[in-house]
Amino acid sequence: MGLGRKGLGAWYTPDQLVELVVASAIDADVVDRCGDRAVRVLDPACGDGRFLDEARRSISELGGRTELIGIDVDPHAVQASRCSLPDAHVIEGDALTLDLASLRADVVIGNPPFLSQLSTATTRGGSGSHGAGTYGDAAVEFLGLASRVVEPDGGRVAFVLPQSVLSSRDASDVRRRYDESATMIWSSWSGRQEFDAAVHTCALVFEFGRAHVGADPAAGARSPGSWSHVVTERLGVPPLPDGIESVGTLGDHARLNANFRDEYYGLVPAVDDHPSGPPLVTTGLIDPGMCRWGQRPVRFARRRLDAPRVRIDLLDEKMRDWASRRLVPKVLVATQTRVLEAWADVAGTSLPGVPVVAAYPLDETDAGLRCRRIAALLTSPFASAWAWHRNGGTGLSATTIRVGPTMLADLPWPAGDLDDAVHALADDDPATCGRLVHRAYGLDADSGERLVEWWLPTVEARRRRG
Repeated sequence: MGLGRKGLGAWYTPDQLVELVVASAIDADVVDRCGDRAVRVLDPACGDGRFLDEARRSISELGGRTELIGIDVDPHAVQASRCSLPDAHVIEGDALTLDLASLRADVVIGNPPFLSQLSTATTRGGSGSHGAGTYGDAAVEFLGLASRVVEPDGGRVAFVLPQSVLSSRDASDVRRRYDESATMIWSSWSGRQEFDAAVHTCALVFEFGRAHVGADPAAGARSPGSWSHVVTERLGVPPLPDGIESVGTLGDHARLNANFRDEYYGLVPAVDDHPSGPPLVTTGLIDPGMCRWGQRPVRFARRRLDAPRVRIDLLDEKMRDWASRRLVPKVLVATQTRVLEAWADVAGTSLPGVPVVAAYPLDETDAGLRCRRIAALLTSPFASAWAWHRNGGTGLSATTIRVGPTMLADLPWPAGDLDDAVHALADDDPATCGRLVHRAYGLDADSGERLVEWWLPTVEARRRRG
């Protein structure tokens, strides 16, 4: 029995989206550049051929001719494409493994398969041959392939992609290749799941080789190595101010890590509403500047718990060692959020849930104050906007970001003093804390207030939730 659409990562694109992507990628410039020859259009995962068919229609209306090439691993899809496009050259095979070195397409277009490396159907056993990292989505591999087969001077690539491609670490090499060789001339992102793949998507069009005066207007204020501007502009995240005053990064002040599968299952036998033991703080208990342990119920290991604690004596030896190394002053940071949410465990009496990020001061002298400074820094509009511009598009929902230790370690550390911000946060005044962090960064009042106006409603809503 075959893998089926889900196993192959194949999700057929709605006609309206096909038409939008083709119209944004193919215009008179594409036809004129080809002169008297046919415009060569490649869809490396063509499915039933709907992108190729729409490209043929569009180019014909512009007065051009087409040479259509489709590739697909699914024999049924290949047969459907051959029936609907008898003049096209449709190949049965996996474009990622075929030798396409001699092919040069004027337009590479389509909706490549969406399959995480965690899916056994697509496990590569390492980094992809076209630039995707070890855990990169298969769609990233197709994007990398497209950059190698498109005409290097004026060729265009237009793909529907999972939104994670915008910022995920395992797509960084492919993004870098595009940034060095092409210009993003159009993008689309709605924040909705556009079709049956149950994945948030974006659509991107690139032109290779020459600067383009019609470059995507959302490309301003972008974070190097990230295409998060596709999301941040549409969500209204303010641009980052220029000329901040910083000295090093958060990673120079703290060791950051997150725990994963082994720690989660290691905790399961020891966690319950016990009368004693270290509180277990999960990501849902962390609000900006505060912890809701004991006030807000959580779900852990498929159980509802009101005040989860860890009985150390029920942990195995390895997990007891893990717990002892974490029962120290630290800052706990939520991992799927609209804005950064951090709480300073100054006493070091709690244990982080999985996958809560924890920041441990590198200098243990007056570790409590150092934790408070880190928490104040993270409870600032600048830090949240910086995180969005760095990681926008990586969250489980369209309006959240995934927060990880590697990203947080790169957060610029302000050159100014943070102690006034620490006092404001201790007084339960996150707005004043944020403004004082901005002062430590040397931000001008207007830039800082734009960030506050964007950030504060979300912070207040989170804290009102109780």
